[in-house]
Amino acid sequence: MSETAPPIAVYGATGLVGGRVCAALDAADVPFVAVGRRGKALEKLAPLVGAAEWRVAELDHEDLVEAFRGTAVVVNCAGPLAQVGEPVLLATLAAQAHYVDLGGDQAFMRAMYERHDSTARRAERAVVPGCGLNCAIGDWAAAWAAMHVCEVRDEGDIVLAVAPARVGDDRPLDEVCVSYIFDDLVLSPGSQKAVFGNLHTPGLAWVRDRWEQVAPAAEKRAINAGPAMGGQRNVVSFPGGDVITVPRHVAAERVQTFVSTTRSAAATTALRLLARALPLVPKRATELLAPYQPQEEEYARTRFAVIAQARRGFSAAQIVVGGEDQYRASAGIAAWVARALATRGAGPIGMRAPSELFRPEPALRQVADAIGLSIEPSFG
Repeated sequence: MSETAPPIAVYGATGLVGGRVCAALDAADVPFVAVGRRGKALEKLAPLVGAAEWRVAELDHEDLVEAFRGTAVVVNCAGPLAQVGEPVLLATLAAQAHYVDLGGDQAFMRAMYERHDSTARRAERAVVPGCGLNCAIGDWAAAWAAMHVCEVRDEGDIVLAVAPARVGDDRPLDEVCVSYIFDDLVLSPGSQKAVFGNLHTPGLAWVRDRWEQVAPAAEKRAINAGPAMGGQRNVVSFPGGDVITVPRHVAAERVQTFVSTTRSAAATTALRLLARALPLVPKRATELLAPYQPQEEEYARTRFAVIAQARRGFSAAQIVVGGEDQYRASAGIAAWVARALATRGAGPIGMRAPSELFRPEPALRQVADAIGLSIEPSFG
């Protein structure tokens, strides 16, 4: 990005992920503005992370529009998205900027796609929710695996000038699944609040061209996560953002997401039972649950693998993406997407999945190189 190009705005800059997004942009020598609700914290943070300036904005439409004015892209790092995501998104479009966030909150993503595609198109801007580990990595990996199964070549510039044709439209795939595997998972207080808040929201799977409700942990399957992640693991259904994005660019009879947070089969069974019981807890009670505050060094312990699988008949492909510290990884992904949007020319507008804006294989490889992820395709 040139020195005269509009900067990127990071909203929620003083938070765990916001600070990491700022650091990633600073490391890439990209001008950015730190934005948030705490003036003293922003004043202290800005010189430490190399912000061009800092701006205070409460969760008020006019305040947010003024704070975002003159920026190319807004990266929303504030949460929970169910509460703050929509106001920030609408203010971003009113300020004539592209919008990026890091959450893979399935219910939020579906609502935004349904409510604000026309708003984003009128503003002639792109809105890309879920530009973190959940769900950008899964979206790119799933698209790459599906393209291999369907023998679609992925050539050209990484940043797409026009939205791609839907893979498998002539003959849909049987199944696309994305599994999120974790060891030593540590969740931030914001992520914990999001989990608590979604206990009463039914999950979705894409089944024969429509979304169908699937209770969290209602379905189980075994998956080989590789030797580094314990080999065969039991995964259970969970409401991932990929279920919202993948059907936009891959035609499949079924799209579903799964998760494993433990290598123990007994613990997985216990979690399934707990997941079934938690929706019975009154919503008011879940709002009183106090999140645990991890120490900064605890986040680095988390190891993860995102496994995308695509199948049509006897043809199948799998992409495994591995790494450590999901929050550092998510910050790097969002910073990469924001940089690419800030510097692109003409391209798709409206509510968009990552694979509708960037070619899946080269985008995934470039992001992996930038933030230290490993990639293992099942094919050459």
